[in-house]
Amino acid sequence: MSYWDSVKMAAEELSIRNGSFLITGATGLIGSCIVDVLLYANENLKANFEIYAMSRSSKRLEKRFGKGIHPIIQDVCEPLDATKSYDYILHAASNADPKAYAMYPAETALTNVIGTRNVLEYCKSHLGTNMVFMSTFEVYGTLEGESVYPEDAVGVIDFHRLRNAYPESKRCAELVLEGYVEEYGVDAKIARLASIYGPTMLENDSKAHAQFIRKAVSNENIILKSEGLPKRTYCYVVDAVRAIFTVLFRGKAGEAYNIANEKSVASIAEVAQECAEIAGTKVVYELPEALEQKGFSVPQDCILENQKLRELGWKGKYTLIDGLKETIQTIKMRKEYGKI
Repeated sequence: MSYWDSVKMAAEELSIRNGSFLITGATGLIGSCIVDVLLYANENLKANFEIYAMSRSSKRLEKRFGKGIHPIIQDVCEPLDATKSYDYILHAASNADPKAYAMYPAETALTNVIGTRNVLEYCKSHLGTNMVFMSTFEVYGTLEGESVYPEDAVGVIDFHRLRNAYPESKRCAELVLEGYVEEYGVDAKIARLASIYGPTMLENDSKAHAQFIRKAVSNENIILKSEGLPKRTYCYVVDAVRAIFTVLFRGKAGEAYNIANEKSVASIAEVAQECAEIAGTKVVYELPEALEQKGFSVPQDCILENQKLRELGWKGKYTLIDGLKETIQTIKMRKEYGKI
């Protein structure tokens, strides 16, 4: 299948056909796929969604989506316009790659905490709004002797490492969200994302699997900057967006849900090898630059248990190899034709 076949499938699964959505971080990996699904529903399934896409760049919004959205040009660290009415908010604005964590630790932390607080303040004054906050598997930190993480797992994060501004601020934002649910009756849920990949990845995404995919698209050897032994749970972006909508419509306020696919558990080295096989190239081992290494997480297995998500009725549709093939094929087509 193509990316748009997958978007069509996700749009057809939506349980509603009307409503107003605000998507923060609308040009990012997750946010742009969410917008694609809603736009497809409007254009092809007779849906009537009002789509408000937030970004700091009007040029990026226009280039990515053209018409069909209401652009909101602002930093999420600024208060939301309380005069606007949103039925649903999907809050995906965040720095989300290792180089950004290393170069902008203060911005990373403040965007997650202040940005989420601003979204929650809006929801506090509009109690009919249903919100999902995009968190990360990194909030679990390190659990000695454990490799499978249910939502109630609690590990240790070294707060002396500036790189951990990302998971620590996501932890803080989750706690603030739970406080708004308990204290003010806000309808908000948490989506803890596994390692998400797909053709909507940004060109400057420095995560390991994003680098592997770019090399595969260019038919170059895959550069692996460690032994690549730690295992992760991966999830193709369209499967992840399907899961986010499931949490939005069926999840319980204040609850966290792991967004992960049990069909996509692999080591970093295995992901590199899969990408190389798709491209017909090979894996080469190479040490990272000092700045990039500062952004790396401490190697460990982190396999997300997704029973809570599956109990809401979600099922992953993509194996790792299927998702990687669709990602690489779509990015190649984009390079050839200038769009997804």
